[in-house]
Amino acid sequence: MSEKPNILFIMTDDQAKWTLGAEGHPNAFTPELDKLASEGARFDNFFANAAVCSPSRATQISGRYASEAGIDPHGDVTHIRSDADYGLKTGITTWPQVLQDGGYTTVLVGKWHLGRAKEEYSPLARGYDRFSGWMQNGNYSRDPFILVEGEEKTFEGEYTSDVTADLAMDYMKELKDETWAMSLHFWAPHANHGVPDNFELPYNDRTWLPLKDEDLAPWRAMDLTVPNPEFPNLDIERIDRMAREYHASVHSVDRNIGRIMRFLEETGLDKNTVVIFTSDQGYNMAHHGLWHKGNGWWITKDKKDPEGIYTDRTRENLFDSSIRTPGIIRWPGVIEPKTVVSEDVSFVDWFPTILEMTGITAPEGTPLRGRSFVPLLRGEKMERENTVFSQHRTLRSCRCGGWKLILDFGELKRHELYNVREDPFEKQNLIHLTENPLIKPIAESLDCRIRRTMEEINDPLLK
Repeated sequence: MSEKPNILFIMTDDQAKWTLGAEGHPNAFTPELDKLASEGARFDNFFANAAVCSPSRATQISGRYASEAGIDPHGDVTHIRSDADYGLKTGITTWPQVLQDGGYTTVLVGKWHLGRAKEEYSPLARGYDRFSGWMQNGNYSRDPFILVEGEEKTFEGEYTSDVTADLAMDYMKELKDETWAMSLHFWAPHANHGVPDNFELPYNDRTWLPLKDEDLAPWRAMDLTVPNPEFPNLDIERIDRMAREYHASVHSVDRNIGRIMRFLEETGLDKNTVVIFTSDQGYNMAHHGLWHKGNGWWITKDKKDPEGIYTDRTRENLFDSSIRTPGIIRWPGVIEPKTVVSEDVSFVDWFPTILEMTGITAPEGTPLRGRSFVPLLRGEKMERENTVFSQHRTLRSCRCGGWKLILDFGELKRHELYNVREDPFEKQNLIHLTENPLIKPIAESLDCRIRRTMEEINDPLLK
């Protein structure tokens, strides 16, 4: 057996932390992920440094903030659109590249979404030896269209999460005698961009259908709990339908995590494989009257902001519900079962953590914004500042010491301040109290931290 562990980095798309049964949410049912958490460490406070797909993925793979990594062509940090002519900035080092140079065989299965306009943006140019998946989006939950080792293939009649897991296990069989690192990026539970040709949708709206009956079944008779039920003018009927489909899509991933873990155990690979599970960012399902993520849409009956502050159908945001992600790591022989990590960590910490797990050093001069949290996994204390800096479009935020400040550099200039320790659902914006002698030093400190980080990374919003 190799001295270096295999790395299986599983990342879902748009999966909120509150979808895990282990978190105690009444609507959640994820037995396989709960089992994985019981065998390793579960994080209470894991945060993405961006609130939509591409910038979050850029940070995860590079250890740099999204605007540094080139996901910022027009001064706003948002996802790479299908017609974009840019991608993850060339010259930015990724952790798959460092592992590849250190002797690992590296594989990406699933979603990339970090550029496709030029060859230098492809995953094969950014540290992966093998790739089967989507350069942009998965689109459908059934009949997926997948680029398999450069060959375009449609899996007619098959479900996307099942096919994604099958491809991953096929690679593991093939690489059983090698030391490998695999990024397994599920499309689920992202809402579909349309439906397969042979499927008729019973309504005109975004959907997660079609899904397997075994994934839909647990929520058919469940009396769902709605977060923020007092929010004005909520479209309860729509929320109920969407939430059931969303949780069923999560279950399609959970079920396949079970398949993969049983495969690892049957092949003996479980003993020397670090299994990591997270999502690219959080998600809203009626939280703050929204559905979706940092580019949230109103889920009110008229699809508008009841207060009339936000006149577009979107509510750009950096709420915790949009950036807080699941975090689970199973590392046999290192992490004690049922470990819970309460310290704040974020996506900039993935790169240095994975390097410490593998014993590989980054090239000299590689700038990394985060720190390895391996000591926390070993149950050790770390002298680290629990500060999380995040970006989304014209918003920048700092979460530290139980408080969170969001600065709006756009036209609205609508800044937000939350005491997240006492108000974890961020319902009371305290920005109007910044002259209060008890709150003023807190707000000033957070403001200073945001601007200092922006200066360090040459954030374009400073201009």
